[in-house]
Amino acid sequence: MFHLHDTTRRRLCIGGFVLLGVLPALLVGGWCVSRHLPGRVEAEARELAASLRLDVKLSAVRYLRPGVVLYEGVELAEPETHRRLLRCRLLEICSKRETDPQGQTQPTLSVVASQPEIEASAIPRAWRWLQLLLSSELGRVETDVQLCASELTLHAADGSQTLTDAQGLIECLQDGTHAQFNFRLAGVNTPEPARIRLVRNRQVSPPASGFELYTGGGELPCNVLAMALGELKPLGPRCRFRGYIWANETTDGWEGEMTGQLVGLDLTTLVNDRFPHRMSGIGELTVQSARFRHGRLEEGSAILVAGPGTVDRALLAAAVERLGLRPAANLLPSHNSLREAAGQERTINDRLRYKQLAIAATLDAQGLRVRGRCAGVGPGTILSDGRRPLLAESDSPQTVAALVQTLVPQSAVQVPASRQTDWLLRHLPVPDVIPPAGSEALPVARPRLPDRWQR
Repeated sequence: MFHLHDTTRRRLCIGGFVLLGVLPALLVGGWCVSRHLPGRVEAEARELAASLRLDVKLSAVRYLRPGVVLYEGVELAEPETHRRLLRCRLLEICSKRETDPQGQTQPTLSVVASQPEIEASAIPRAWRWLQLLLSSELGRVETDVQLCASELTLHAADGSQTLTDAQGLIECLQDGTHAQFNFRLAGVNTPEPARIRLVRNRQVSPPASGFELYTGGGELPCNVLAMALGELKPLGPRCRFRGYIWANETTDGWEGEMTGQLVGLDLTTLVNDRFPHRMSGIGELTVQSARFRHGRLEEGSAILVAGPGTVDRALLAAAVERLGLRPAANLLPSHNSLREAAGQERTINDRLRYKQLAIAATLDAQGLRVRGRCAGVGPGTILSDGRRPLLAESDSPQTVAALVQTLVPQSAVQVPASRQTDWLLRHLPVPDVIPPAGSEALPVARPRLPDRWQR
């Protein structure tokens, strides 16, 4: 055993006290002082702004314990327009490590928001940011993220919507990245929460994305869903969706399937905003199945029930001439020609009041088949005034081109080329080109040129 001089022992004790007692106390004190300096809140806001690429405002920052930060008075805004996107009273972020079922330790970031309020204009940006995150374009993220908010309010131009029990998860897996967001609508009892799920699959080449939407048996406002799914925008401000949608990304576009109901469907915005006809009425569309591929509807079957409302006689004339539907007597003008009916200036007398519109339709590349479902009138009735049929089903299926000509009839060509038909032809099924019977190759057009060009 070593025998130390008394002076040496004193020096060792003093050194140990300074090293193990004074120095850690000074470091902790300095760290605490640095966290409470006047410019610390602004510095933290600048760090968050650089990470999120948004304007960030904070009223206070508190460090509750190691790895746990509490932000107070959080506001996020567009960097160019300074329009507010999100406001949150408290935002707690906790960094920790959790063990998965396989026994591996994974870093996890837990985010708990208190009374967050999100502007509807922020949803498209959040959607794009999430897509970039899943595709690793913002850098490969190896940390799982958990989101939680007891209440979340969405502010739109036509009102606000409150979500409850909102929970989100961004999970990093070996074969890709998975993100899921569960929530309920305030005041609506549903068997289970609604679910939005996004997946980035890296097992295929090139890596592809997919998503699914399940409403949990409840009805979600289409004006909120349209922030991410633009095709739902023209369905009306009060339209709600209940059902299931899934889609996978391919090299040629999106493919997937939809089934469910559209309640409160506004025929005015659906028809009048896209086509030259006028139609009104609120309806319910039950989509039994709708399969799309390359961004185009491949096949689908649905039942539409609407009314009461009004409809242009010109639209009925087009449906009779192009789709072969059967009109009631004296329903159409004496000049039953489509061009004359569509070419005149419309007045209130050119519109017809109806009580019920009920139709079952099947659409695919082979054509359109419709069946009338109006109750209390003759069989096969598509449109009625409550006492008698106004329009009845046809006996044979019609082509997709006939449907396009019905909705956009002002043209003598086979398929009118216009802004309205461009939208239709990009979304409706189209058949393959079939050679005439007895020919092995497609016919080739041989235009006759002027003699001076043939020299």
